[in-house]
Amino acid sequence: MKLTIYGIRVRFGWRKQVIALICIISVISIIFSVKVIKESEAAVSFNIAGQQNGKRNNTFMVDVRPSPASITLFVRMAGKLKEHRTRFYCDLFRTAVLFWPASFGKTVVVLDEESELDHEFANNLTRQTKQHFPDRKLEVLYESLPIDLSILNGSLKSAGYNRQLWSSFFIDLYTNDRIVAWMDADVAFVTPVTQSTIFNGSKIRIQGSECSMNISWVQSWERNTEMALGLPMLADFMTYFPVYLYRDTFTHCREYILKRFNTSNFEGAFKKFYHSGFVAPVSIVITYAWFFERDRYDWNMKICGDLTSYNKRFPVGHKIAPEHTESILSQPQTAFHVTYTQEALFKKMLAGYCLSHRAAGNQLEMQCSKHSVSVADNLVLFNHDLQRVAPGQTPCTGRNRKDCLNVLELHYNQVGLDIRNGRQIQWKDFETVETLANEVDIVCLKDHERNKVIILLR
Repeated sequence: MKLTIYGIRVRFGWRKQVIALICIISVISIIFSVKVIKESEAAVSFNIAGQQNGKRNNTFMVDVRPSPASITLFVRMAGKLKEHRTRFYCDLFRTAVLFWPASFGKTVVVLDEESELDHEFANNLTRQTKQHFPDRKLEVLYESLPIDLSILNGSLKSAGYNRQLWSSFFIDLYTNDRIVAWMDADVAFVTPVTQSTIFNGSKIRIQGSECSMNISWVQSWERNTEMALGLPMLADFMTYFPVYLYRDTFTHCREYILKRFNTSNFEGAFKKFYHSGFVAPVSIVITYAWFFERDRYDWNMKICGDLTSYNKRFPVGHKIAPEHTESILSQPQTAFHVTYTQEALFKKMLAGYCLSHRAAGNQLEMQCSKHSVSVADNLVLFNHDLQRVAPGQTPCTGRNRKDCLNVLELHYNQVGLDIRNGRQIQWKDFETVETLANEVDIVCLKDHERNKVIILLR
């Protein structure tokens, strides 16, 4: 028996023909399987030139990967405060049901254990979520007061505010998910979250800015970060939400601080690094990650000054390299800190909603058909720090404008694909949360603001 395999002629005796055929079939099967795997890994991609002044090569991909590991959308608040409840319903909850995929994981809300009003808020929220959003998993958990109450009274902020700062170092205790999406109650999503806005390849995106380091309270964060870690604060990371971190990074950071202060009592350590000025737990945790877990994350920092001069503060082996910086974000931000922004949020939300359904090929609803939207409406989302931008301000100018528009087109095309594959993005869910807020005596918009939105949607 003679066979030709990939150009090689092979002769077999009759006793080995059966074995040979089996081997040949196995080899062909393996080759075909490898080919299928290689083809399945391919994705539509393109490079954005010039974003890093030649320093960084960013590849943007239409995301065809399987769903990520479960991510906990985490928020710490005080349910006894109507201001917090209003922020939660009107900023976070009603935009999360629109733009945060239920498939990504559960939402965890942590409240004050000793407060009856917190328990009442939890009961209402749990009931409403089960009734109106059965596909979304909500867990409401409680935190007891610290044993040493003096740790809540040692700075310029209120005891309640300081308690939430304290809580930030224990986020890992409230979920078993591998990744945490850390939010504030007054943060609103303005465009759909996708895997690409969270990950660059297999690494979680981290973004920060050196540009605000001359602000007095940021300098106070810097001093207390160095007090906590014995290391210089890397940058300002109170510039974006959600902040995505591996859950065990919180664990490791807390253990490091305990070891630094030679104690097993975190209350004692907390008092040593936070007894005056201000503190930003997110900057402490991310600075820890830079020094000890850098390879786990994808770093995207904006440097306004001279990088060489800025690097003088960091020890050898921990300096910021050009590949850790970018002047324009490689993916749009997905949320605004409502309390501080000057942007017209509802216009951004409406644009995100309408562009997503347009990309899905869906017939546009009344909200979209009577209002002209364009990807250019969301160019502001490429700023590193959305809290300190003037309305309409964007880094996407000159030749960068086309690059940013291409990224947004890919972003919404991916969301459109997700919608065709079953992702739910429905404006009625946004309106449902407004109704649920009314049930508990919360009105999401003042009359003049509501009128502006009604006019916009008509």
